[in-house]
Amino acid sequence: MPRAIAHVALRLGPLDDYAVRVAWISCLCVGIISVAVYHLSSSLIPSRVTRILLAAIPALLPAAPFEVLGNTANLHWYMLWLAPWLLLRRPHGWPAAVGLAVAAFVAATTEIQTAAFLPVAVWAAVRDRRRIAAGIGLTAGVSLQFATFVIFPRTTSPDVVPWDPWSVVIGWLLQGGMSLVQPSSVAVGAIWNFFGGWVLVVPALVVVTVLAVAWRAGREYRWGALGCVVASGVFWAAAQILNNRAFLNFSLLTSEEWSRFGYVRYAVVPGMFLLGAAAFAAGGAAPGRPSSEDAVGTRALRSAAVTGAAAVVMLAHYFPTYSARSDGPVWSSQIAVARALCEAEPGREFASALVAPAGWDLEEVPLPCFRL
Repeated sequence: MPRAIAHVALRLGPLDDYAVRVAWISCLCVGIISVAVYHLSSSLIPSRVTRILLAAIPALLPAAPFEVLGNTANLHWYMLWLAPWLLLRRPHGWPAAVGLAVAAFVAATTEIQTAAFLPVAVWAAVRDRRRIAAGIGLTAGVSLQFATFVIFPRTTSPDVVPWDPWSVVIGWLLQGGMSLVQPSSVAVGAIWNFFGGWVLVVPALVVVTVLAVAWRAGREYRWGALGCVVASGVFWAAAQILNNRAFLNFSLLTSEEWSRFGYVRYAVVPGMFLLGAAAFAAGGAAPGRPSSEDAVGTRALRSAAVTGAAAVVMLAHYFPTYSARSDGPVWSSQIAVARALCEAEPGREFASALVAPAGWDLEEVPLPCFRL
């Protein structure tokens, strides 16, 4: 998918605006995923409040603008949010079933971690045979992923360090949970240096409160919230264990290292699923259905409180104080310089442009002069 989007963006207009088109198309893909989640969840979740919140999460997640939202390289994270809804949707007719199978295949071939939802696919197919098509699509995509993994083994960074369970817990609570409450990672690092591990009480209380509220909201909502919390922890643990570089070894960070603490792209999926748990807690029992566990007034108050809190988190904390590309470089300016360089040297074949964020093995990309 990233390569296809890059190719389409390249052909749609002048090279000077290529970076802007990539960002717009990437954001469009996230918007499509949001709309799809709202539609796909309708057969399972009667609460429109829950479905609106679930749909808004990919687009309004506070941690996303820092590095993930607006670029093709990180679209795969959003496939993890879409995948379970594809599997749980009950299709009406074979065209819908084929569409779900194709979408599940695309999701799986974009992100290998969708393999974590294979048990969901089996459970969904057993409960309703109409769901089997999406499970087949997911299985086919995951099979290709594993075949590719065997043929081309994944490389690891040279500075990977041994991990420990406490670091994983700290990472999940801070990156997945605290990123929702306090979008400034610099502030979180300063709070840690002042209060130490007590800062973890805040995200832990958020998780416990969401689960407690969801437990009173009805069977479908409590299991949905619990499943989201478990998925959040699992996906963070997988990311940290497989990529445990020194700056992720939170239990061993020094005060100086905490002062440089920053959120990473791995925080996006845990954050989405924790907000998903809040969405389930906000839903309550279905409208018009009598509740044996709660009075109608209490249910409405609880739903309004959780809905308001989730909305504030997504809207008030959406704009970051800093992003991984805040310092540039600017693509259009580099194109102008490269074009002038190629014109000044007729025999020149390539110019170059720096990439952002810096620090990757590929510091710059070659620009063929014939394209300029």
